[in-house]
Amino acid sequence: MSWDSYVDNMVSSGNVSEGALLGIDGSIWAKSASLNLTPEEAVAIAGGMGEASGAYFQANGCVVAGTKFFTLRFMGDEGIFYGKKGASGVCIAKSTQCLVVGLYKEGQTPGACNVTVEGMKDYLVGAGY
Repeated sequence: MSWDSYVDNMVSSGNVSEGALLGIDGSIWAKSASLNLTPEEAVAIAGGMGEASGAYFQANGCVVAGTKFFTLRFMGDEGIFYGKKGASGVCIAKSTQCLVVGLYKEGQTPGACNVTVEGMKDYLVGAGY
């Protein structure tokens, strides 16, 4: 199975509008075709997720595909970030080797997006990633 299929699986759930898998170094493993995530944004996300304090996200928010999400909650010990902008938002979950990124838009439930993203992270951890 390619990394793209993991992203497609999250999107096909209906809980995630767009998604990505990033290496913990910020490399882009896979992303939705419509997600214009830049390499610079991916590296910044990885850097923020690598901090235990969450200071980077508190100061800068999280930029995904040109959209700046403000920090709702960062749990460094669990490797979870929740961000929001208007009716849309983002959930990022860190496994041992990668970051699972899921976005939701108006009409989608933030909690359902979080469950989908965190579930994918748990699956990847179980598979050694």
